[in-house]
Amino acid sequence: MREWISSPRRRRAMLGVGMLIAVLVALTAAVVALGTDLSRRTLIVFLLNAMLVLGLQVFIGDTGIVSFGHVAFMGMGAYLTALLTIPPRVKALQVPDLVALLAHAHLGLIPAVVVSALVTALVAAVLGGGLIRMQEGAMAMATLALLVIAYALFQNWESVTRGTLGLFGIPADTTAWVALAGAAVFVVVARVYKESRAGLRVRAAREDPLAAKALGTNVVRVRYGAWILSASMMGAAGSLWALSVLAFDPNQFFFAATFSLLAMLVVGGKTSVTGAVLGAAVVTFLQDTLSRVEQGVRIGSIELPRLTGTVDFVIALLIIVSLIWRPEGVMGRREIEDLLRRFRRSVPQKGGDQHVALGRVEAPANDGAVLSAEAIDKRFQGLIALSGVSLTVATGEILGLIGPNGSGKTTLLNVVSGILPPDGGRVRLGGRDVTSLPPHQVATLGLARTFQNIRLFSHLTVRENVSAVIDDDDPAVVTRVLGWLQLDDVADEEAANLPYGAQRRLEIARAVALRPRVLLLDEPAAGMNENESDGLVRTIRQIRDELGCGLVVIDHDLRLIMQLCDRIQVLDQGRTIAIGSPKEVADDPAVIEAYIGRNEAEVTGPP
Repeated sequence: MREWISSPRRRRAMLGVGMLIAVLVALTAAVVALGTDLSRRTLIVFLLNAMLVLGLQVFIGDTGIVSFGHVAFMGMGAYLTALLTIPPRVKALQVPDLVALLAHAHLGLIPAVVVSALVTALVAAVLGGGLIRMQEGAMAMATLALLVIAYALFQNWESVTRGTLGLFGIPADTTAWVALAGAAVFVVVARVYKESRAGLRVRAAREDPLAAKALGTNVVRVRYGAWILSASMMGAAGSLWALSVLAFDPNQFFFAATFSLLAMLVVGGKTSVTGAVLGAAVVTFLQDTLSRVEQGVRIGSIELPRLTGTVDFVIALLIIVSLIWRPEGVMGRREIEDLLRRFRRSVPQKGGDQHVALGRVEAPANDGAVLSAEAIDKRFQGLIALSGVSLTVATGEILGLIGPNGSGKTTLLNVVSGILPPDGGRVRLGGRDVTSLPPHQVATLGLARTFQNIRLFSHLTVRENVSAVIDDDDPAVVTRVLGWLQLDDVADEEAANLPYGAQRRLEIARAVALRPRVLLLDEPAAGMNENESDGLVRTIRQIRDELGCGLVVIDHDLRLIMQLCDRIQVLDQGRTIAIGSPKEVADDPAVIEAYIGRNEAEVTGPP
């Protein structure tokens, strides 16, 4: 645990957890001591809603994928808890055909909650194996289908659920203090997961799945973990919910509950744990107040009529107002500890010596080529993007890859890094054939890259961008890398707020943090002036010297390429037309023709 909280980011998170739980404890103590029975009941409803919304937040907030089906897991937990806790004599009257294991079960609160969470996690693991591989939009629709199927099951499986009649006789074990304990546990779990390596990587995949894959994240796996954890939390929350309502039926696990919980998440802020709790408080208070209005209210001598549908109308209006006024919710992406930091700037952590070595790569035990691509073909329908292109990079070598627009340079990098499968040829990294491997596996074997169009995890901080790609999430390594790339002063800024040059440096820093065997840089000098370009030359050479890795650099800045590279390979119309030293390439007639045209080349000669 001490190692886990060694990161300043995690220490701040634990401070926020303590503050949020302290607020919940103070609220609970005040209501229990001073409130009425009605207010105590409202408090329990709020704490249970907070648990349910936190269960949603772990998946929807951290992955960015909307799920309409999580209420099904709440229902599973509720039904299972009811069947485990209702006295056997009462169960025999309601569901006489129940299987013996459940018919004779009579568990207490904690065992029932644990069993419900575990069983729900198991069901989610089975269902999620297929769902989690879908595209984001398709998965959202599949979760809606899951909700409808679960509702139909609750309605029609009469031998277990008692159908539309519902179950009753559930012990009232969820007191205010029990609900508080559950909410506190959920706050801890949600924040610990969010700040864990898995949570950081799933949030990185939320921001840019392709960049996350290219930097070693198995996006399907981290989303699958979030799905199972979230479902188990919903099952546990549904268990405590069942132990507070005494009786329920299938209608309480359908669209109304889904709409209400999503409203809480949207209003508070779906990416914030604090926002989830705040949204639960706001919507619960509105629901409690407006439900009384629906029954008719007397103001003095005037009695207002019953206004059916007031709750749904106001909550729908609240969602619309929130999406217009605060699209990211009241808290946005902030947590409770961030409110304190608005009043004081944190002291940046300096990186110290920018020449601290991060560890040199091992040279391959073959002919010295750490990366080789042999006879690569790539077609997009009728367009030939690459035709028989080969490429080799030795350890410590900087290879320049140039050519006119559309010549196939970026396509070649996409094939080499596993983002695109080749139609012919093969790719070797450190002597191993990686042709058919997905990009996250290629990255873990030692290949990192940047992109032609900057692909950062925009709403993560600079420090989190680098931390997300490091297996051990070592704060010292992150600090050294940020200092090396002159980013330590902006370590706690969101990546989206950085100027263009700093964003380019951050993308390189993120790739360097992997300590790769080969680093692919796709137009790193795009948009830079001459001084910035010269600084980039020094940085790339430093990367080569410190890591001992091979580099492939694509850029249209021929001045930078000629200064920087040991060899240059020229592509034109998907084929290699020249390869050699900078001087040999500059004097090659085919290169001159490719860049300035045949007629112009005959007049001007070599540039």
